Amino acid sequence: MVSDPEAQIRHGTQIGRFVVVGQLGKGGMGVVYAAHDRELDRKVALKVMRSAGATPEERVRMMREGQAMARITHPNVITVYEVGVAEDLVFLAQELLDGGTLGEWLEKPRSQAEILVKFIKAGRGLAAAHAAGLVHRDFKPHNVLLGKDGRVRVADFGLARALGPDDEDMPAATRANMARARLEDAVSPMSPLTRTGAVMGTPMFMAPEQHEGQIADARSDQFAFSVALYHALYGEYPFAGKTAIALADAVIEGRLQKPPSNARVPARLRKILLRGLSTKREQRYPSMDDMLADLARPASRPLRNVAIVVGVGLGVAGAVVGGYALRTHDEVKEPKPIAVDPATLGDQRDVAWLSTAIERGQLDDAAEKYEMAAQLAQSAGAQPRASISHSAGALVLALRGKLPEARKHLAAADAAKGTDATAAAYLDMATAAVSLATGALDDAGVRSARCAKAFATISPELAATCDELAGNAAADAGNLAAARAAYSDGLAIAKPGEARALTLHLALASLDLDAQKVDDVVAAATSLQAEAASRDAVGPEAQAWTLLARAHLAQAATQKALEDLEHVKPDKIEPFRLSIEERIAHGEVLALLDQPDDGLAELDAARADAEKHGFPGLVLAARLARVEVRTATSAPDAAAEQKQLVRDARSAGYDRIADLAENVGQR
Repeated sequence: MVSDPEAQIRHGTQIGRFVVVGQLGKGGMGVVYAAHDRELDRKVALKVMRSAGATPEERVRMMREGQAMARITHPNVITVYEVGVAEDLVFLAQELLDGGTLGEWLEKPRSQAEILVKFIKAGRGLAAAHAAGLVHRDFKPHNVLLGKDGRVRVADFGLARALGPDDEDMPAATRANMARARLEDAVSPMSPLTRTGAVMGTPMFMAPEQHEGQIADARSDQFAFSVALYHALYGEYPFAGKTAIALADAVIEGRLQKPPSNARVPARLRKILLRGLSTKREQRYPSMDDMLADLARPASRPLRNVAIVVGVGLGVAGAVVGGYALRTHDEVKEPKPIAVDPATLGDQRDVAWLSTAIERGQLDDAAEKYEMAAQLAQSAGAQPRASISHSAGALVLALRGKLPEARKHLAAADAAKGTDATAAAYLDMATAAVSLATGALDDAGVRSARCAKAFATISPELAATCDELAGNAAADAGNLAAARAAYSDGLAIAKPGEARALTLHLALASLDLDAQKVDDVVAAATSLQAEAASRDAVGPEAQAWTLLARAHLAQAATQKALEDLEHVKPDKIEPFRLSIEERIAHGEVLALLDQPDDGLAELDAARADAEKHGFPGLVLAARLARVEVRTATSAPDAAAEQKQLVRDARSAGYDRIADLAENVGQR
């Protein structure tokens, strides 16, 4: 074996256990080949390092960093199978991707949402490598590899540094002079800087400290990431220079170009980029994780909270898609806790407070106050009020997904209710909510119908809530006519324009979506969203955006669905059902935006969490989304998975999901 891999390696050349089948490309560090792993019978990308001129010590350092990279297991870092030496060659065998590079992907017009999805994944890869003690030093879109199945992998971690000299003991002036000399030799700001085959960085993406010859760290990678994302969003680079020297001066001095006049990048995103592009590294984000946390915030108007009224928290029956895809949010102004004296809870004065607490997403606060109210009523010997407080507490705990605690409160409410009709109605309402969550649909239907009748004359608001519970139970069971009737009954007594009326209208529209009246649903959801926003009804507004996204998914308008869902803030969702539905939505949208591995993983995680908390309907909803994805991507075993889901849903009494599953390929 000879020492010039570029000249001697060709088809059929054996390097270790790998057989070269073709050349994929060249880089500053060497040549990349497609190769066959004879032992494991798989295709790999074989990177053969240019080792000419490298000292034995430098080759050992490169080997150690390659081995460290191989220990990183992360979905956004290239998988390294082996790093080794064959005679005088140092090679690295890694995962072979078939989707080109992020740089090539960006050559076609892309939406801001699509760009952010790709870059956030790449940023997670950088963060994972930093956590393992590796610094890239040459991050740029062409060092991010893509798979046709949606995979995003950052490649070449740590290897640029591995062939460099141990500069840490050099005087700062010497390092700066060496850096300047390398820049003077650069062909252009986009040409990688090399020395004896070692990549030192690409001037256009290098941080000020790199231009000055200082040691690069994780914040230097953050700077390069910011340059790349800036260019992807604006179409121009943040710093200009016709030569590498001119560019370096602009970077070191912090002379940013003015953004293009036609740029439509939100001010929030620009602020994040400018921090990442700070001349002084201590002014950048402390870590990539911190930057990504800010990047994961959408350019949508701030909402006080993603909240939900009782019926929304219990979920529009059968909803499979909810939430949004990019997991991003603006800074949220937290709503102030609702002032209430626990001593007044447990009678009719608390109805409005209960609805408001649920709508604002203050379930934990409500549960705490009802616990206190129950204790105060118990101490005062007011058993019916204690029962009502226990029931209301059980309701909010069920919404929160805390079913064991909810059941304890139901038992206490039952023991204290006596013959009080109102206490019995509250108990029926709370029990219906728990039964709906746990799949006891018949019991949920009976109890919700009973409490609707009981509340009809004393509290229309709670009667409408019970009607919505009844509609949800009927819809889950596949009795759509009964569901429509229950929702309509609720609308007849709910106050027009208020949260309950909006959620009932949305529930009816969800049934229309099942019937494939997609255009009607788009119109209804758009109107209801606007109405909810005008009244600052944040819960119904979140539900409306979710329904609109589901309708757009039904039209195969995945990008529109993504844009709809960006208006929902999942990190502020307290109701468990909506939280799971958001994760299901996130997974389905990711999968349908050419990221099936990540999307299916999220669906599986949501399903596991729903199963852990005892929500069988949500488990089936996650499975339905998975079947939809696998059918859309022509997975070989999708039909078998579909049939099993239909059987399991029928057996559990969730005929709506069974019906939807049977017709997946036809919708």
